[in-house]
Amino acid sequence: MDASTAPSGTEDRLYHSLKRAILEQRLPPGTRLREQQLAELFGVKRGRVRTALTRLVQDRLVQHRPNAGAQVACPDAREARDLFATRRLLEGAVVEGLAGNLTDADVQALYRLLDEERQAYREQHLHEGLRLSVRFHVELARLGGNRVLQDFIEEILARTPLVLLGSHPTPRACVNHDHGEILEALRAGDGKRARHCMETHIDELEQQFTEQRNPPEPDLREVLNEQSEDGATT
Repeated sequence: MDASTAPSGTEDRLYHSLKRAILEQRLPPGTRLREQQLAELFGVKRGRVRTALTRLVQDRLVQHRPNAGAQVACPDAREARDLFATRRLLEGAVVEGLAGNLTDADVQALYRLLDEERQAYREQHLHEGLRLSVRFHVELARLGGNRVLQDFIEEILARTPLVLLGSHPTPRACVNHDHGEILEALRAGDGKRARHCMETHIDELEQQFTEQRNPPEPDLREVLNEQSEDGATT
């Protein structure tokens, strides 16, 4: 495809491909996102790459640094603590409010999602498992019915992988059995227990965090090619 005639949809594809790679912990904090390389990979002009990167900056998933260009964001230790504290507060309130207010269809859909997540981890499909783990939390926020709160929680969830991967050389997964305990409390209509389970779950995630390290930078072409072979889009 000629870069000058590439449709705007290609810009969306670039944006979603990079966002998915970050959320699935395929691109660790500090990974440089070179405009020329991305333009060649996606067959677009650099201006469209720049626009996609600007959208990711607005999502706080990418940052621009002087003399370094665009790179995957690197949350510091203070931001990490703030992020987990905010998640405890907001997600704890969400599940407490959901208890006793979910339909049977809602509960069954969450159980199906939980089964998919368990299967992905069982089959060692870590990146797919991570995607489903994030989706579990997003679905809880969506069921809460507050669109503004849902958008805010989604933004915070998107930054959690950056915090965890910045302090570990390999992707870190949600504790799947915790999701099961949260769901059991919701099914029982026990809001206080649901909140306690969610707060404990986020505590365990925070315990995985240590002071920032410098993970090795991956091959951007290889990461995006692997993702394309997986076939899914965010």
